Amino acid sequence: MYNNSKVAKAIRLAMMVGAGAAATISVPTFAAEEVAEEKVERIQITGSKIKRIGELSPTPVTVISGDAFVKAGITNVADLLSELPAAAVGISPETSNNNIYANGLNTTDLRGLGSSKTLVLVNGRRFVAGSPGSSSVDLNNIPTAMVDRMEITTGGASAIYGSDAVAGVVNIITKKSFDGIEVDASGSIPTEDGGEESYLSLTFGDEGEKSSFIANISYAKQEQLAGHQRDFLVNGPIAYDTPDNVDNEDGIPRRSVWKKGNTKLGYYSPTGDFFMADGHYIFADDGTIRPFEQNDTLPASLTPGSRNTNYFAGEGDGYHFLDNKYVRTPLERLNVTTQYNYNINDDHTMSFEFLYSDTSAYGESSPIFKATSLRADNAFFSDETQQFFADRDVSSFTAYNTTDVLGHRKYEQDRSTVRAALSFEGIISDDWSYDAYIQKGQVSQITTWHGEMLTQNYENAIDAVNWNGEIVCADRNDAGEVIGAKSGCSPINLWGKNLASQEALDYVGTTAMRDATIDQMSAAVTVSGDLFELPAGTVASAFSLEYREEESTTRPDSGIQGGIIFGNQSASSAGKFDVIEAAVEVSVPLITDSVIADDIFLELAYRYMDYSSTGNDYAYKVGLTYILNDEFTMRGNVSRSVRAPNITELYSPGSQTFASFSDPCGQGAIDNASAEKKGNVERNCRADGIPVNWEPSDDWKRTNNSGFVSGNAELTNEVADDYTIGFVYNPSFIEGLGLTVDYWSFEFDNEISYPDDRTIAKKCYESESLDNLYCTLIERTAGTYEIDNFLVRPINSASSKMSGLDLEVNYAVETSFGNFSPRLIATYNESREGNDTGFEEDFYIEDGEQRFPKWKASFITNYAYEDLSLTLKINYRASTVEDNEWDAEQNNYNDIHSYTTFDLTGRYQVTDALEVRAGILNMFDRTPPANPFSYDEGEFYDLFGQRITLGVNYKF
Repeated sequence: MYNNSKVAKAIRLAMMVGAGAAATISVPTFAAEEVAEEKVERIQITGSKIKRIGELSPTPVTVISGDAFVKAGITNVADLLSELPAAAVGISPETSNNNIYANGLNTTDLRGLGSSKTLVLVNGRRFVAGSPGSSSVDLNNIPTAMVDRMEITTGGASAIYGSDAVAGVVNIITKKSFDGIEVDASGSIPTEDGGEESYLSLTFGDEGEKSSFIANISYAKQEQLAGHQRDFLVNGPIAYDTPDNVDNEDGIPRRSVWKKGNTKLGYYSPTGDFFMADGHYIFADDGTIRPFEQNDTLPASLTPGSRNTNYFAGEGDGYHFLDNKYVRTPLERLNVTTQYNYNINDDHTMSFEFLYSDTSAYGESSPIFKATSLRADNAFFSDETQQFFADRDVSSFTAYNTTDVLGHRKYEQDRSTVRAALSFEGIISDDWSYDAYIQKGQVSQITTWHGEMLTQNYENAIDAVNWNGEIVCADRNDAGEVIGAKSGCSPINLWGKNLASQEALDYVGTTAMRDATIDQMSAAVTVSGDLFELPAGTVASAFSLEYREEESTTRPDSGIQGGIIFGNQSASSAGKFDVIEAAVEVSVPLITDSVIADDIFLELAYRYMDYSSTGNDYAYKVGLTYILNDEFTMRGNVSRSVRAPNITELYSPGSQTFASFSDPCGQGAIDNASAEKKGNVERNCRADGIPVNWEPSDDWKRTNNSGFVSGNAELTNEVADDYTIGFVYNPSFIEGLGLTVDYWSFEFDNEISYPDDRTIAKKCYESESLDNLYCTLIERTAGTYEIDNFLVRPINSASSKMSGLDLEVNYAVETSFGNFSPRLIATYNESREGNDTGFEEDFYIEDGEQRFPKWKASFITNYAYEDLSLTLKINYRASTVEDNEWDAEQNNYNDIHSYTTFDLTGRYQVTDALEVRAGILNMFDRTPPANPFSYDEGEFYDLFGQRITLGVNYKF
């Protein structure tokens, strides 16, 4: 039995050290007579597995109550997390449109270190990843109606939780029981079309003497937002190569802003366009030939290799980027979840959790871009058309066409998640307790591509000839002579509008599919209790043993595996790993009730990990908590964390990708290479057999080049060393005020990096010789010297360092006209630097750039008076630059303005059972900064504009 003084001290420590908790969770109070009769329950909070008296946190923890979702008018866990200053958007519907397998995913990213470095737990336990091959949890699977609170720890926590907890932990605590029925419905309606949202939730449960349960069924739908639905996207800033710029030393920026509008590409048309010696032409809708039309062509530039003349801003032919610009993918999700609790006896309880989630999303992209080689005597060409080519002595030419006739290229994602967990917890003795669980989760994902093309069928169908009085697909001998009609082929006429037969479209067009799964099983047992007494108090501990296995498979259809579908070649894959982990954590009281401090605690943790994929590793943490008095506490932590590579990074077999990049061996690129690298580039290009004054062809420059993305089974674990030091201050002279400040620092080594196509080509030739890793990843065609294949795969080449400050201020005041509770959460990025390639010259500094502004802050003020409550939320991003290494020769738009949005929401309790809500988000319709780097960036800015939220809640 704990005496009254210990309880009082525990409550005092909870108030001082549980950073963030005071804003959202009331700290319990106890009457002295109640304490004398009851044993005080020990609880566990994020950042430690030791069960403690009160909400004592040895590490910084920010707590957000489930009620915060309602106040903010938010129905997705990810949306609220993305607004935290210490977090960034991982993958979201606003960032995933062009990521084929990630459409609709919602992940979080603490510290902006990547979703794979943030561990998401549900009730302190691992949750299956959201996408096959990954380790990031899809927050779409967590219904907001079931969230009791979220505890966010930003800092290395691998010693407590294992891999992926490098940047921190998001622990979502769900409601355990409910008595009654609750219906909740809400919607978000932008004042402009596009991006509407709706939500419906039913929660019900029962609380009995020995058992209880809670269940929830919720449905949410987010509509698509397209580029043409927002004026600031239709009339965005157009950047171009500055016409008068000659070199890197003339004082004129290479790039500048031309005007507002929407850029179009001056070739690639649905009906096909082509270049002749006497001009640029296009097939008209009826199949005749007319001059290509375009207005407001970007001015010609003196910059070598400039592509200004390939773009224009007015009306005309060619490809209009806005026609296929989608800034949020639509998302539809259904969640069914339940928890049943049973008290076996006074000391032991059992819980069973079950979740089913089904999400549907799709992304859209441009139609296929084809540089099609055509014969001038194509049978679909009229006599006038064939004469056009004869007059120019042309027997074949290249047509630049898009495959709009095959329909929208849409990537549908259907994901279903099933998870079940069985857990037991209880008391072993007065001083010891246990917690054990086993859980299994599976995600099944089916991806369907629409508007795709069978490559060989296309090549067959466009070679149309007259044979025996019919237009057929040519069957040619080795000399190119027609010897008959190709069996089963339907010739296609794409050279005009609506000229292709349905039979031909069916022959050329297709859909593609891939199904994939990820399975996770984990089991763990933790025993927590007191080891022995010291003069300053009891040494508390927790011992954990955990086992986890993950397996992922992908099964593309035969067309994808066989490479017969344009741009979608990929092999099937399977990968798995398992890990056994053992961990110990102790809390050692060093001093208590001293003249120098009320209490000083030493926190120690160590975890041993044995991975089947990467071998043995370890993590540790050392922390110190110094409690001066009831008002002031200091704390610090030093830790080593690790992240093991996921299945995709290790075992991905390779899938086709396309990219457009500059060839560093083009003479224009060599001439503009940096002074320190120019010699290496020229020497290596010549050693590779590339002649002086060589340039890749216009066709190569205009075409996305083929490559493959694959995994790397030789990867090793990423390692991070970090520390945090801070204080909590609750001044007695200002009742209700709390201040928390924490300084943090991370240093990463052996990080996994994916060098992209540009980096591969560049580093190959900027190196001291051709004998380097990057040159093994590209292939050139003999004779033309053009790069016709590249390989992108992860390597342990990166390193980084970062540091900053987290600030949190809470204040609660009661007045005769209502209660106010303002809360400020802010993050200051002091420094962020790194190197992705391992080359000394690739060191970079990111703090103050768009992804990592110096300051991010969120200010939330709650006001409550009787049955009315109002919440004002202000989100702020400081002004940034796009590139810290910018100089005036690069562009004239490096600076990006600060960005602030205001949200006002309110709710009114009409009766005990009925609550109504309303709000206005982005009150002043703030659009992203009008900068080429930011105007359409949904990761950092609100692309939806002003919107109204409405909601109603009724309890039975």
